Amino acid sequence: MIFQYSRWAVGLLLGVVWITGSGDSIAGAEGKQPFGPGEKLKYAVRWRMIPAGEAELTIGTDSLPSHWKVSAKANSSGYVSNLYKVEDEYISIFHNSTFCSTGIRKVINEGDRHREVTVQFDQRRQRALLRDKDAIENTTPKQEQFTIPNCVHDILSALYYARTRPLEVGQTFEFPLNDGSSTIQIRAEVQAIEEVQTEIGKFKAIRVEPDVFSGNLFKGKGRLFVWFTNDADRIPVQLKAQTDLGTITASLVEVEQEDLH
Repeated sequence: MIFQYSRWAVGLLLGVVWITGSGDSIAGAEGKQPFGPGEKLKYAVRWRMIPAGEAELTIGTDSLPSHWKVSAKANSSGYVSNLYKVEDEYISIFHNSTFCSTGIRKVINEGDRHREVTVQFDQRRQRALLRDKDAIENTTPKQEQFTIPNCVHDILSALYYARTRPLEVGQTFEFPLNDGSSTIQIRAEVQAIEEVQTEIGKFKAIRVEPDVFSGNLFKGKGRLFVWFTNDADRIPVQLKAQTDLGTITASLVEVEQEDLH
């Protein structure tokens, strides 16, 4: 249970940022992207200052040249792994100009929970198709359908769209997000520019707080903060979730990035 928040912090919560646009349509990003295939971001995850695991985000290409594939991995370690072992991987595929998602696949191994979850977005029919099955037992998969807007983002594609947008302190945005159930509107506030210390140096970063607790995405109470570099790259350098289980922090420890400028 503890590391679930850490895994969400780098997988789900990295995707829960702000997107300009409405529930009906979202305009594509303009100009050259500050990232692309070959970029890899690695994070150290801590729970109450105790090392809890590591996570990484990697951009790759898809079979279609107009689409990118992003992989998010999270693994517990040390003391936390003894309490609740986690080995998760999410794979999102989305259009590399509009950032509309075509689907996300989750391989979830958390404690004694082992599941394979896929969410496919049919933009023509405006439907999200969920398939959730036990990865070990041969049981009938859970299958559901949900209505989506013309362009919808999964929890990972949202992050990469957000990195292409201009940011101004004091702005508040709402955006549609679908994670395999009803599409929800997330409200996020761009709060301040602060200096963030990581293992690879100090960064001037923009702090954003998406409203993902109190039933919006998580049932429990808490607060989430995401810091993005205050430059053209908009690299997420730190995430911090304050929950009733304590504070979980994901901090950048390594960047591999092609020269795209």
